[in-house]
Amino acid sequence: MRGNPFIEDAPGGKLYDSTLVKRLLRYVRPHRKLIFLAMFFMLITAGVELLIPYLTKQGIDEYLAKLYQVYTAPREVCAELVALGDSTDFIPMEDGTTLLVRKAALDGMDPADRTRMLREGDLSSRTYYLFPGDRYDGRTGIVMGSYWMVPEDMLSSVPLSVILDVRGGDLRGVRRLAMLLGLLIIVSLVAGYGHVMTLVVAGQRSMYDVRVELFRHIQELSLRFYSKNPIGRLVTRVTNDIEALNEMFSAVLVNLVKDVILIVGTVVILFFLNVRLALISLAVTPVFILVTVIFRVKARGAYREVRKYLAKLNSRLSEDLSGIKIVQVFRQEKRRRLEYGETNENYFRANMRQLVIFGIFRPLIEIASSVGVALVLIYGGFDVLSGALTLGALVAFLSYVRQMFRPISDISQKYNIMQSAMAAAERIFTILDTKPEVVESPAAEYLRLSGAIEFDGVSFSYEKGNRVLSDITFTARPGERIALVGPTGAGKTSIINLLCRFYDVDEGCIRLDGTDIRRISLKSLREGIAVVLQDAFIFSRSIEDNIRLGLDLTREQVKRAADMVQATPFIERLPDGFDTVMAERGATLSTGQKQLICFARALAHDPRILVLDEATSNVDPATEKLIRNAIEVLMENRTSIVVAHRLSTVQKADRILVIDHGRILERGTHQELLAGRGIYYNLYLLQYRSGNGD
Repeated sequence: MRGNPFIEDAPGGKLYDSTLVKRLLRYVRPHRKLIFLAMFFMLITAGVELLIPYLTKQGIDEYLAKLYQVYTAPREVCAELVALGDSTDFIPMEDGTTLLVRKAALDGMDPADRTRMLREGDLSSRTYYLFPGDRYDGRTGIVMGSYWMVPEDMLSSVPLSVILDVRGGDLRGVRRLAMLLGLLIIVSLVAGYGHVMTLVVAGQRSMYDVRVELFRHIQELSLRFYSKNPIGRLVTRVTNDIEALNEMFSAVLVNLVKDVILIVGTVVILFFLNVRLALISLAVTPVFILVTVIFRVKARGAYREVRKYLAKLNSRLSEDLSGIKIVQVFRQEKRRRLEYGETNENYFRANMRQLVIFGIFRPLIEIASSVGVALVLIYGGFDVLSGALTLGALVAFLSYVRQMFRPISDISQKYNIMQSAMAAAERIFTILDTKPEVVESPAAEYLRLSGAIEFDGVSFSYEKGNRVLSDITFTARPGERIALVGPTGAGKTSIINLLCRFYDVDEGCIRLDGTDIRRISLKSLREGIAVVLQDAFIFSRSIEDNIRLGLDLTREQVKRAADMVQATPFIERLPDGFDTVMAERGATLSTGQKQLICFARALAHDPRILVLDEATSNVDPATEKLIRNAIEVLMENRTSIVVAHRLSTVQKADRILVIDHGRILERGTHQELLAGRGIYYNLYLLQYRSGNGD
């Protein structure tokens, strides 16, 4: 639908827009201490996650798989190797040309020293556990020097009592390591809790600030903005879109830093452990990049379709529920069900397309990561068998590789959140960047109005080239009653909108007490004017709150206002009287009762200028006569502007302005206009003959 300003829910722009993120950080900055604390906790959890696999390696190599290999080389080479490590890494034999070399020591050697060692000597591939020579039972292994050497694959032949007795130090080491790991896990849990809590609190406070600013800005926007933006969509901006930002903040941005730390830290450790295996494990990275790029393109279109049809679905649902009476009266249930079903079907198909894309992407990522793990297992297994890599190093390598691929495999979820959040941020900032058309001048004055009104050559149009008011000129002295009559669309309500400064004039000037309305502060202007509209609006609060509406009034003052407009009798018949909480828009009250509450509200605010915009047009004649006294009470000692179709409500006006096509065609008192036998005279005869006159 070309040119429809309401269709805007399809996300566009970048996945990551640095400009939007910088603007969001403005709301995060006041809570930066919490963010830094969250980052501190995050660094602790990331450090523990990087440390645990390495400690596992140390436990296996130092205590569980404490293996040695036999190395033979010239005497000087063996002496140099003994000088390199400690007494448990290279154990010399009596002949000086044989060493028992600890396998874990080989894995940690400088590559150049290791290459020279293998070139100048012979290293056996078989690995042994060492026991004291005096415990040799003559059945398993061999004795070399003072050591009983048991092949790795024959350890089960050694009695358990011997293992527990001889390797007590290793078992104590395992227990110490287990306690250390347990302590680290507890630290990680505490830090993780602190990370989540501080991050959530900072996020909620930041989003609170965004929500408050957005709501305040929406309140300041001019009525023209609301004529172009559905209320339901604005509600979505203040709730759902801000929640999308909160989800991005708490689930993506800071955790993204953790993911980067884990990936970079893991890659560094992998290269530290074994350069060749690290390069092998990274061989599947191009596959990850390719799959991710393709997914991004496909998912973007699918996500846009889902959002588009969701917006249509919500719009149709809102419209049907709002107009349910009309739907039922004109028996349109079946047709509306079919239309809703068609939109629902499109939404279902769009969701299924998105699920298919995600269903393909996630397994591909899992397969790629599994291939990376398999390559490490295959090549690392050969290295373990050949003695080039320890078993603990292989186990740690596998843990690190899985840890490196995990953030990448979660990219689909993060992509969804980022896509939704960037679209939400764009829509939120579009509203925040919308400037109010009616702005208060820096030199605006606060005036206590006395009620003098002057329209001087006022012209106005809602859209350029389509004037609704032309050269409107009239005055009203304090306490005077001015009535505006004319056909629907003549421009009566537009005059009221300009008087309340919901819009600014295109030409001419409006003065209150001799001061240009644009030089009067909006606060004093709105305090001095009370409006009772044709559509009486009742808030979902108690009747007392609806009348008080923020003013510091006592119950007696509220009741006095209700008494003066004759609203007290029906209010006291309600279950809780003035404390009765109204249903949405006052649905449990009649139109006349709602109008009486609005009259009481206007009277309680004690304005100097009173505006009645078709305030009795929806009221039956009996109720109209009941509230006519209320109107008289309201108008007393106040400047009053009355807009009415029923001429019976304007006959006592000091001056009546007959308006048509945006111009004042006649003006005068009721009797003067009747004597003139013009437009007003014809309107009066028409209403009198139809029984709507006095």
